[in-house]
Amino acid sequence: MNPPVIFPPDKLLKNLLRRLLGVRASLLFQALIVVMTASGLAQGPVQKQPLEFGPVRWDHLQAKQATKLQMFSGEYGPGFLRRPGELTPDTWFHDGHLRIYALLNLGDVVRTCELQRGSGPVFMFGNARVPDLLDRLTLTFDGPEFPRAGEEISLRELSSYFNCQGILVVKHGKVVFEEYPGMDPGQRHHWMSVSKSMLNLLMGKLLFEGKLDHSKKVEDYIPELRGTGYGSFTVQEVSDMNADVNLDENNFHDPASTFWGFGRSLGWFNEDGRWNGGVREFVATLRRLEKPSGEAGQRVRYASSSSVVIGWIIEKITGEPLTETIEKSIWRHIGAVGNASLSIDKTGFPFVGAACSSTLRDLARYGMIWANRGLAPDGTRIFAEEWMRENMSGKGPLMRLDYHYRNQSFSNEHAIVHQGHSQQMLWVHPASGTIVACFSSMSTPGGGLPWSALAPLRMAETIERHLREKHIAEAP
Repeated sequence: MNPPVIFPPDKLLKNLLRRLLGVRASLLFQALIVVMTASGLAQGPVQKQPLEFGPVRWDHLQAKQATKLQMFSGEYGPGFLRRPGELTPDTWFHDGHLRIYALLNLGDVVRTCELQRGSGPVFMFGNARVPDLLDRLTLTFDGPEFPRAGEEISLRELSSYFNCQGILVVKHGKVVFEEYPGMDPGQRHHWMSVSKSMLNLLMGKLLFEGKLDHSKKVEDYIPELRGTGYGSFTVQEVSDMNADVNLDENNFHDPASTFWGFGRSLGWFNEDGRWNGGVREFVATLRRLEKPSGEAGQRVRYASSSSVVIGWIIEKITGEPLTETIEKSIWRHIGAVGNASLSIDKTGFPFVGAACSSTLRDLARYGMIWANRGLAPDGTRIFAEEWMRENMSGKGPLMRLDYHYRNQSFSNEHAIVHQGHSQQMLWVHPASGTIVACFSSMSTPGGGLPWSALAPLRMAETIERHLREKHIAEAP
């Protein structure tokens, strides 16, 4: 396996001089390199880095181990200039550098469709920048097995531990902080499970249009699921990840597992010819399991197949393809700079449980709907304010920390949160108008370590508290 070929700067410069000056460019080039080398401006040709990683790597961190933070371990630069030759649908989800590439270029790996931004104006953020925000703020993070648990560290260092590729802080529509340590601002990045929040938004829209009843059973909306594992659950149970089925979302390593069958039906892994009806055909094969008793029964039973069921219900109610509903009801109203994309199965059904990709700024524009309690940047009312209060009611099984899962999102009654595999996050605090959005590439087999999903939450809470205490960007 070879890393992408990157043209050394000396060759690029030579070619440029040849074009500008003709055949004598070679002599001029040699003289220029001598001068630049002597002055420390040039260090000779760039050498290809081997794929082998050093002794310490950001996705192999162990508690109490000395750490040398390095975003990409030197083997690949941010953004990638060329598709890795060893990238396949069966490798992108697990291996470190392949997943980083796929997160930034999902359309190179899976089947996708475009969400058109429409012809409306771009929503322009204001400016209230605090350039040293991540260096100024510190916290003591005690996440389980965190290498520096109990020590005070800066937010910049904390974000490096989960390999943050881009972070954007917005308050009242003004950019407070923005940085891209591992991607280009114009690149689209995969949202992973942050995409589930679109289902929350659409459910709120349909509920207050009188078209959706959460107390009804799934089979009342989807006759195809009558008598199946999901059929007898209520819509609310499925929305809250309170429906237990035999999909083990943590079984990444066994190609014979239900998780791999799920991925193949989505087109995320190499298809094996079994799921010609796509992911909806797969979902109909899942079995209902008994809910655990005691404390375990109060915790979320996370399965992205539940998101497929909610998306299917929405499609049944609207009578139109779910991709069109998302484009028409959401994406055309946020003032996006560009299109987004959704991954789709072979029937065209999107995996809204983890389908969307966009720029970071467009994710924050989408977050404005949540910050404004259902009002989109273009002034369109997407859902009623009562839906936001319902989402932040504290109902639903426990997700992590003091956040409870409700309607394909989770909240601690102050902030509504959407997190995704490899540590993507959209964190919104409606009362203060604060949005913290970040794209990351925490590249361990499970997308993180025991502490890694908690770290972005604590980072966002620390930022919001500081902005509120210092009265930064208070006016809308």
